[in-house]
Amino acid sequence: MDSNLETTAEPQAHKRLIFVTWFTLVWGLLIFGRLVQLQVIEHANWAKVAKGQQIKSMEDVAMRGQILTRGNRKLAMSVPDHAVHVTPLDIPDVDFATSMLAGSLALDPQALERKIMEARRDGRGDLCIKEYATLEQVDQVLAFHLDYVSVRATGRRVYPNQTLAANLLGSVNGEGEGEGGVELGWNEELLGVAARVQVEQDSRSRGYGRHYQDGAPEAGADVRLTIDDGIQFVAESSLREALLEGGIPFGSLVVLHVKTGEILAMASWPTFDPNVRVAGEGELASRVNHAVSVPFEPGSVCKVITMAAALETTKLRPETPIACGGTVKRILGRDIHDEHAYGVLPMEMVLAKSSNLGSVSIGLEVGAENLYEYMRRFGFGDEVKVGLPGESAGVLHAMRRWKRDSIASVAIGHEMMTTTLQLAQAAGIIANNGVWVKPHLILDRRAPGGPVEREVLPPPEQRIRPETAIMMRRMMEQVVLAGTGKEAKLRGYTSGGKTGTGKIWESGKGYQSLYNSTFMGFAPVSNPEIVVVVTLNRTTKKAGGVAGPVFRKVAQDALRILGVARDLPDTVAPAAPPAGPVVVEQEEEQTEERQENLAQGNPHLVAGPTAPNFKGKSLRAVLRESAAAGLQVDVVGSGIARRQQPRPGALLGESRRIRVEFSR
Repeated sequence: MDSNLETTAEPQAHKRLIFVTWFTLVWGLLIFGRLVQLQVIEHANWAKVAKGQQIKSMEDVAMRGQILTRGNRKLAMSVPDHAVHVTPLDIPDVDFATSMLAGSLALDPQALERKIMEARRDGRGDLCIKEYATLEQVDQVLAFHLDYVSVRATGRRVYPNQTLAANLLGSVNGEGEGEGGVELGWNEELLGVAARVQVEQDSRSRGYGRHYQDGAPEAGADVRLTIDDGIQFVAESSLREALLEGGIPFGSLVVLHVKTGEILAMASWPTFDPNVRVAGEGELASRVNHAVSVPFEPGSVCKVITMAAALETTKLRPETPIACGGTVKRILGRDIHDEHAYGVLPMEMVLAKSSNLGSVSIGLEVGAENLYEYMRRFGFGDEVKVGLPGESAGVLHAMRRWKRDSIASVAIGHEMMTTTLQLAQAAGIIANNGVWVKPHLILDRRAPGGPVEREVLPPPEQRIRPETAIMMRRMMEQVVLAGTGKEAKLRGYTSGGKTGTGKIWESGKGYQSLYNSTFMGFAPVSNPEIVVVVTLNRTTKKAGGVAGPVFRKVAQDALRILGVARDLPDTVAPAAPPAGPVVVEQEEEQTEERQENLAQGNPHLVAGPTAPNFKGKSLRAVLRESAAAGLQVDVVGSGIARRQQPRPGALLGESRRIRVEFSR
């Protein structure tokens, strides 16, 4: 019985052994075959997959170039920094990751969790959770040894002067791209050339080696502006003071170097701190540069163009009498208004007193085609093209769109629009003896290790005759000395300019009781060095009283900063009193004032300004003499002066008006 059992068990054990042996052999052959497949047949493909898991390719951003003043002071610069990124799809526990990272990086946990969950839903493989992290924060994050967290070197844009020239400079967004101003206009030059870098990682995604595929990144070029930081500061502070004091919402200012066309300052209000990231599209829109992007109806500053066109296309001269009439006159089917009844004024006083009626009369003599041509010569209707984004060309309608009465509007700065920069360009032509020099903002550029590249400018152009420009400067000086721009008078320097008070038009409401108040001026008069144009938008006061003082402050300091020699003493010494009484030439007919003096026993003294003797003089001579004395003359008739009221030698009242009757 036992012998039979042993005989039966041996074949079964043998069978099991054979089965195990064959199974092991087949299994070994399968493993060997798989190894041959992986290591030999598919080696290249699997090596590529492994390399892809171990080596991560990313972009290494180049350091953005600096923006400098003409004196090489930094307006914008980039400094090395660190950004913390996560791989949202690799985060196993979002709550845990949020609690760890938010505390270390000083982030809002709820906001971070929403950001990560949105990235996971969108399938994003990379998310920046902290753009600029301190070294302490970086050390804390790396100490967690989280596979899905990485720290990358980056550059942080810094504006060391905060709001200085902010509207001109613009800012950069989270991707390091320019948004507005010089940062956007010269984004490609400033951006530099990024590079692809390969980072070798271990199983926990920790980098232990890196190399560039096609060379290291190249930093962006440094861009040097024509801006003088001292003049820019004066421009911004003076503009801000005037706007805040007057409750005025918007304004802009441009300072232009006459002979070179270099923009020494460009200010705009309201301003901002470019170090603070834009919160949304609405905030970006509020960072507009009013000096180049917001056109407006300039009003009476355009009378300068009308007068210049008259000097070149008609026989009118500064001393030519212009009939201005009363305070309203119907011209081309519409009523043109003047603030005062000027009667007859020489053309230079039409400009100084800013008479609308006189200017429209001059414009009619110039003619619509000539007026349009000279508006174009002075640059209206075209962009100045200084390279800033959003620059406006203003509005100057083509001749075919002019209505019958358009000439009356354009001659006094309405039915057209311009920018503060365009006005600076126009004033520069007059200040530069009729020569146009392109206004520009960039002085030069320099790539790292490369040569300095100067800005290439078009050749200057003679836009009006030199003698016309000289006459216009003298006429514009009268605006400051005896006209609407007395608040623009400087200490130690002669100056000339023109006020402009353009009523603001609102659709459906017509012209409102708000103004675009502008002063466009230059100094010194005989050999101008600078042009300053000030625009205050939506003022309740006229230009002479609000824009003129801003011009005075900025021009005064700008001339000092530039070291321009003075052409006037600081103060005019009062005339020494005469040794004896002032003797006034006796007239045949004594005035009541003189009779009163005689009755008081003082036959020679006459108190206050008296009327000159115009009798026997021509109309032109009377107008020239009255303009020099700052008197207003009401003219009746023509020929030779026969009678006047007040009579010669009579005291003049505050109006300083004289009625003169002429006859042949």
